[in-house]
Amino acid sequence: MGPGALPARRRVRLEVVGDDGDRLTVILEGRVTREKIMQLADLVDLYGGGPSPQQPVENKLTRLARMIEKRFPYAEFTSRDVVEAYEAEYGEKLTLSTASTYLSRLAERGFLERAGGMLNNIRYRLLRGRLEEVEGDQ
Repeated sequence: MGPGALPARRRVRLEVVGDDGDRLTVILEGRVTREKIMQLADLVDLYGGGPSPQQPVENKLTRLARMIEKRFPYAEFTSRDVVEAYEAEYGEKLTLSTASTYLSRLAERGFLERAGGMLNNIRYRLLRGRLEEVEGDQ
C-alpha cells in the first residue's frame, strides 16, 4: 500500500439454505470479531429450518437454560459442567466456547449469577427460574 492508501476491508459471506429451500445470505464487512461470529451462529441456529407442527423451534440458548433449571437448580456449576450435562441431556455436542458465551449471555440477562475472576475459574448459579425472560429476549 502506498502512503495514504486505506487498508482493504475484510469481507466474509455466508449462505445457508433452509430445509424449505429459503436462502439466507449474510455478508460481514470490516472487522470480524468473535462476538460477531457468535451472533451470526445464533442467527443460523434460529434459522436452521422451519418448525414442524409437532416440534417448535427451540434454539441452543433456550435449551441450555432449560437444562440448567433442571440439572443445577441450587448448585454452582462451571461451563465444563454445562457441556457435560448438555451432551448427556440432548445427545448433541456443545463446545466449551459456545457454552461460555451462552452462560455469559444468561448472566447478562439476569438468569444466572457469575462468580470468580479468572477465565478458568468462573462459576455460575441460577438466580431464578424465570425462563420466560430468556425466551422473550431472543
